[in-house]
Amino acid sequence: MKRLLMLIILAVLLMFFSSAAWAQLYSNVRQGTVEGYLLDRGSDFVLLEEYNGTLYKLPVGEKAQFLIDSRPVLLADFLPGMEVYVRIRDGKIQFLEGYSAVNLGYIAPGSKVRTGIVARIDRDKLQVSLATGDQETYFASPVTLVQKKGVRVPLDVLYVGDRIKLYFDEAESRVASRIVIEGDSIRIKNIYKGTLNSSNRFSNSISLEDVQVFRNGSWQRHSSYMSLPYSVDIPLYIGGFKIPITNLSFYNGTTVYMVTRDFFNTERIDRMLLKNRHEAFYNGKIQDINWYTQAFELGNNKNFNFSDSTIVVKNERIVDMYSLSSQADAFVISDGFGDSRLASLVYILNEDINNSNMGSHHLYAGRLDMVVEDLVRINDFFVLNKNQWEGFDQEKELFYDNDTSLYNMETREFISPVEFYSRPYSGNADKAKNWYAYIYTDGDRIASIGIMKNLDSLLRQRVTAGIIETIADDYHVGWTILLRNASDWSNRHESWVPKNTSVRVNLEESLVIKNGKVIAPEDLRTGDRLYMVRDDFRGRVVIVK
Repeated sequence: MKRLLMLIILAVLLMFFSSAAWAQLYSNVRQGTVEGYLLDRGSDFVLLEEYNGTLYKLPVGEKAQFLIDSRPVLLADFLPGMEVYVRIRDGKIQFLEGYSAVNLGYIAPGSKVRTGIVARIDRDKLQVSLATGDQETYFASPVTLVQKKGVRVPLDVLYVGDRIKLYFDEAESRVASRIVIEGDSIRIKNIYKGTLNSSNRFSNSISLEDVQVFRNGSWQRHSSYMSLPYSVDIPLYIGGFKIPITNLSFYNGTTVYMVTRDFFNTERIDRMLLKNRHEAFYNGKIQDINWYTQAFELGNNKNFNFSDSTIVVKNERIVDMYSLSSQADAFVISDGFGDSRLASLVYILNEDINNSNMGSHHLYAGRLDMVVEDLVRINDFFVLNKNQWEGFDQEKELFYDNDTSLYNMETREFISPVEFYSRPYSGNADKAKNWYAYIYTDGDRIASIGIMKNLDSLLRQRVTAGIIETIADDYHVGWTILLRNASDWSNRHESWVPKNTSVRVNLEESLVIKNGKVIAPEDLRTGDRLYMVRDDFRGRVVIVK
C-alpha cells in the first residue's frame, strides 16, 4: 500500500514539474510586453502570469526601471497579486510597473488611499462617493499633483461623475497629495433600449431583440438582436423599486433600458432598469426641484418623480440624482403618465468652457493693440460669457510665455514667441492694427492664441456642443466631422436646444484646442466631446472636453 502511495506521489510530482517546465519553455519571450499578475519575485527574477494564463519566469535587467502607480520604487516593493505591465528586451525585464489595489505595496505606513466617484465639486472641495456607499469630503491644495493617463493635468479637467483615486501623506489628512483621474472608460458608450429575450446567470449576460440606440434626442434602430454582458453587482429597478438581479429571467418580453461603458474594449452594461408602464419623451429647462418629495418640474409644466432608479447622465458620465439642478436643460424619458410620471433617464445638455466652478478658462476675440515680450493688449474685445459673445469697448492685458501655443490661422502654422512680438502683427507699427485673434486663457494667462488678419462676424456665430460620430478628410473641403447628440445654445431662450439630426462641421479654418494646446484636426478621435464656436458649417474655435 505504501509503495502504491509513493508511486502516485511521484507521478503527480512528475506531472507538475513537466507542466511547469513546458509552461516556462512555452512562455519564452525575447522582445515585447506582458500584462498580468505578479506571482513571485526574487532579487533578480520575476514570476508572472499573463491574463490568458501563460506563465513567465523572467530575469531582471541591471538597469530595469520600476514604478508603482507611476511612482519610482524598488523591486522589493512589489507584492504578489499585484497587476503588472512589463517591457522585455533581449529576454530581460527592462521596465516593470505595478498597479496598487488591495495590496498597496509601496505605500508607507500611516498613509492612505481612497477611491470613488466625484459627486460634487466646489472650488477645491470634492465630495466623493466611496465603495462603502458613504460620501466623504476631501480637499485639493495648490501643490496637489493631479494625473490623468499618466500625464500631469490641471485639477479643472475634473468632472462630476469621474472616478478618482486620492493619495494622502498623513493618515488623518483630508488634503490629497495626489489625485489620479481614471481615463475615458468612465464615460458612457451608449444608451440602449430593447426587448429582453433571455438572461444567462452563468455568463452574466442578456440577449435582446429590437434594439434601439439613443441618438439626437430620439430612439434609432440599432439591431434586431444583441447580447450584452453586465456586472452581477449592478442595481436593477422597475417602477422605482429595486429588485434582485437574479429575478431578471422572470421579465422576458419586457422593455429594458441600458447604459453601457467600455471595459477593456468590451461594451458592458453599467446601469439597467425595466419599463413598468408607458414611455414618453420630454425636453426643456428644469424650473424647480422639490428634494423633499423627490420631484421636479420642466418649463412646460410637466412634473416628474425621481429616485435612486433614475439614471442621470451629465457630460457623458453617470452622476447621482443630486446632480440635478434648476435651470438645467434636459431630455427626460419617463415611465407612467399624469402625476405618476417617473423619470427613467435624465440626459443633461448643459455645457460650458469650464467643467466646474474650479475652472477659470475664458475665450476672447479682439484686435491686437500691442504685443511685447510676454504681454498682449487687446482692444474693442469680446469675451464668451455663458455661451454668447459679450463686447467691451476697452483694453485688456493678457500674458503669454514659452508654453503658450501660438498659431497663425492665415498660414496654418505655429510661430515662436520671438516671431510673435517681432512680426507686423505685434502692434509695434500702425499696419499691425489690422490683426485680430481668438485667445483661450487660463485666468489672464494665454494658453492658446489663433491670429488672423480680419475678425469674423461674431453675430453669425453660435455655440454648439456634441460628440464626434465620424471624422474624415473630405476631398473637396478638408477635415470634417459629424456630431451626434449635438445641441446649440439659443440666446433668445437662454437654453440649449437639441438637434434632431447629426451636425456636419468643417475644421479646415478652425483653432482646435485640447488640454490648452492647439492641435491639428486629424488628431481628433471618434467619441471626443467638443464645445465649439461655429459659423454654420465652418468651425472657428473648437475645444476638446
